[in-house]
Amino acid sequence: MTSSGSVGRDPKRKTGHPGARRYPCSEGEIEIAAESAEQWHALAVCLGRPELAYEGSWQTARQSPADGPLAAVVASMFAEDTAERWRARLEAHDVPCAVVA
Repeated sequence: MTSSGSVGRDPKRKTGHPGARRYPCSEGEIEIAAESAEQWHALAVCLGRPELAYEGSWQTARQSPADGPLAAVVASMFAEDTAERWRARLEAHDVPCAVVA
């Protein structure tokens, strides 16, 4: 998925789980759609938080609320840079994403 695509329809999407929702960035918003253990691991590495990719972490992430503590950790990382910069990083790690217009 590229920045021209859309991974969601709800303009304030915080549904799903921490790996599949929209996050505010320092400028703009990014929507991610990690839907596998491999994509969750790639997301963790991209965020500079490889410890989030422990054995069984994908199952934990999928079962976590979209606005719970795990999502807060991910949100804090996205808040550190712009949506466009995150898009480039996420795409380089093969994490499905889109900058929200």
